[in-house]
Amino acid sequence: MVHQTFYRLPDEKKERILQSAHREFTLHTYEKSSINRILNDAKIPKGSFYQYFDDKSDLFYLCISSVYEKIIAVRMRNNESLIGSGLLRMIDLGYEKGYELFSQDLQTMLDEEDFILFENMLKAPDAIRNYVQMSVSAKLLAPIFKEELMADPAVRRDIDYDYYAYLLSLTEMIPVDYGARHGRNIEETIYLGFEYMRAIYDSIAN
Repeated sequence: MVHQTFYRLPDEKKERILQSAHREFTLHTYEKSSINRILNDAKIPKGSFYQYFDDKSDLFYLCISSVYEKIIAVRMRNNESLIGSGLLRMIDLGYEKGYELFSQDLQTMLDEEDFILFENMLKAPDAIRNYVQMSVSAKLLAPIFKEELMADPAVRRDIDYDYYAYLLSLTEMIPVDYGARHGRNIEETIYLGFEYMRAIYDSIAN
């Protein structure tokens, strides 16, 4: 858990910690990243770390959240839905071409370091990846999916919007978890996410 003491820090100090963490998680996988290197780079006393965070996963979550925020910001500026008609294109292309399109979209929205960080999140240990993705899903994605569903005339009016918005927000996490457990490659796994999202959407469409 990220403690309130971190959020109460001066903006300059928070930004210094986050920039150092972002650099560390980009240069190294989650397992090989080092709290000590982050603190040394940010010039933060080691004893302060546990006043701000429970452990390394909290910093990782904040870094991944910033990546998702950039993706959302680009989608909003372009008036693109997070569910989006692009989903149909990706499914029609099949998993290899669908992933290629997904990857190209991400690379146009993110700089190289953020793209690497996103990929490092997909490769993180199951428990860490699940914690990060569930937190991002609940706090960032679900509220946007809810707004989109409520504004979509094709969606039935009798559904529980909160429930289906949360399900849609998990359309990345659940396939990635499944893919990791069953030896699926990233291309197949992302494609499973597209199919999962489409199945949910079809179940609530008129």
